[in-house]
Amino acid sequence: MGLSTLNFLKPPAYSSGWRLALLAAGMLALLPCALMWLAQAQAVHRLENQLAQAQPRKVQRPQLAPNQQREQDLQLKLVADAVRQLNLPITRLIKTVQAPRDVRVALLGLDLNSQDGQAEGNRAAGALKIAAEAETAQDMINYLAFLNQQTLFRSVYLVKHEMNMNAPEHPYRFQLEAQWRQ
Repeated sequence: MGLSTLNFLKPPAYSSGWRLALLAAGMLALLPCALMWLAQAQAVHRLENQLAQAQPRKVQRPQLAPNQQREQDLQLKLVADAVRQLNLPITRLIKTVQAPRDVRVALLGLDLNSQDGQAEGNRAAGALKIAAEAETAQDMINYLAFLNQQTLFRSVYLVKHEMNMNAPEHPYRFQLEAQWRQ
């Protein structure tokens, strides 16, 4: 050999067949694990498909024409108003608006609908109109203060008042509007 070539590794004197045999044995040992992994992957895929089919699907509602949609919205609003009126705490409202003995007020009427020319959308949802009569202005103010102290009402305010000049003692007739808590 010449001096210019350096080779620190000896060339193998025999063939590397035992390495191939060791590699093949390792592959055969790992084959059951690979098959088990494939079976698990298929099972997971199958379960994911079943889960996707079991999920509730969003139902597409057919789009209504604008006039049909308005009609349906109106019907829904009428039903909601009817349910709201059926659920009114009438007994509790009547007990709450009764004046105490020291306030001399006579109730003339209660209106739960309170639609006096107001647009349907502007009407407050828990409105009660009260028509009453008091002998003096102080009794009228005391009754208004009494209703404002009741926990059932959110707010109570005087809508109008007038003196009844036809009656002998000139009592005050007045209207209140009360918003109750829902």
